[in-house]
Amino acid sequence: MNLTDREKKMLDGGFGAGPQTAMRLLVTLGEVYEAERMIPVSSCHVGGRSFLISGEESIEWMTELYEGGARFQVFTSTNPCSVDFDRWKEMGLPEDLVQKQRRTDECYMKMGVVPLGSCLPYQIGNLPLPGSLFSWGGSAGATFSNSALGARGNREGMPSVIAAAIAGVTPEYGLHLKENRYGQVLVDLSGLDHSSLSLSDYSAIGSYVGRTLLNKNPVVVGLPKIFSQDQIRFLISAMPTAGAISLCHLVGITPEAPTVEAAFGGKPPEDKISVGTKEIKSSFRKLTTTPKEDVDLVTFGCPHCSIPQIRDIASLLAGKKVNPNTRLWVATSGHLRNLAQRMGYVEIIERAGGLVLADLCVAPGAPFHLVPGVKTVAINSARGAYFIPGACNLDVIFGDTKDCIQAAIDGKWRGSR
Repeated sequence: MNLTDREKKMLDGGFGAGPQTAMRLLVTLGEVYEAERMIPVSSCHVGGRSFLISGEESIEWMTELYEGGARFQVFTSTNPCSVDFDRWKEMGLPEDLVQKQRRTDECYMKMGVVPLGSCLPYQIGNLPLPGSLFSWGGSAGATFSNSALGARGNREGMPSVIAAAIAGVTPEYGLHLKENRYGQVLVDLSGLDHSSLSLSDYSAIGSYVGRTLLNKNPVVVGLPKIFSQDQIRFLISAMPTAGAISLCHLVGITPEAPTVEAAFGGKPPEDKISVGTKEIKSSFRKLTTTPKEDVDLVTFGCPHCSIPQIRDIASLLAGKKVNPNTRLWVATSGHLRNLAQRMGYVEIIERAGGLVLADLCVAPGAPFHLVPGVKTVAINSARGAYFIPGACNLDVIFGDTKDCIQAAIDGKWRGSR
């Protein structure tokens, strides 16, 4: 690779053992992907903050980096973790997990992380601009930044993000390069009645597109003229779970896709698929793992809940009570929880018997399997429904928000699946 004098000095240990380790990792990554050079990044986001994902090895590695002089050189935020530090006793989590998560977080804080604690960092302070370069873990955030914001980055693992945060650079490959960002397959949603579609329906569409296209860049047409941020992130966040998509062109929304022609770079699409109600229903069926009715936990927040989502959940719960045999958890960032509390939504949800939790991951880093009595989880997200069985070894029911709320009230699933 063609390294600058600064990068060579870092690689040779001129800035200490910690930065040297980071640069060695980045050079190796660059060589694997045949990158010609390093490029500066404007922001980083650590996806593997949850102790249940990163484990004891992460603490040891981060300690070694810190003692070797490594510090974060660019704005670096964090994903959710495996506990809510203020509500973990109410959640029924073991204290041992809380202590391990505290040790993990201490490592990040010493390095200079900004603890946003969310997979929606673009809502609360880490907002990549169009054309800017980023190094993010957490596929939901990286895919949103590529697709909705027009920033450029790859879906990365925790080690390479940490290394980029320390070095301030990352190898130039993949979606950093314009030629790799053009659309490949046209996805037509014009046959759907968008006025009747819920966020869960868009999540189901994203799951279908991901498992159908695998790693091809989709170009989506047939969207309504007004398409909210929540609709965008539910649509695209499931794509990198069912497949390996990290960039989805939403024509008229994605900065690089004002037109279909621009999205494809003037070339014809390799293929075309249409998504209708049959394909949506297939995702709900595929991601539901049990025919049982009993629901032990209903959760929302994959990706983390926005203020409009929390408002809608509160409106569905107003004047009602959660079944005493069922838990209801609503996950968001600490910042948005504070805002939702000021707006009165937290009081409504918790008066009904639910909990609004801060900084908790409810999918790949979820601690549900450590909560006594939890065997079946209902969730309104295809992304969450994909991760929970593997991460927690629990059954999952993927359904609409209204049906999930009703399950929390009844203690049993009554909706479609």
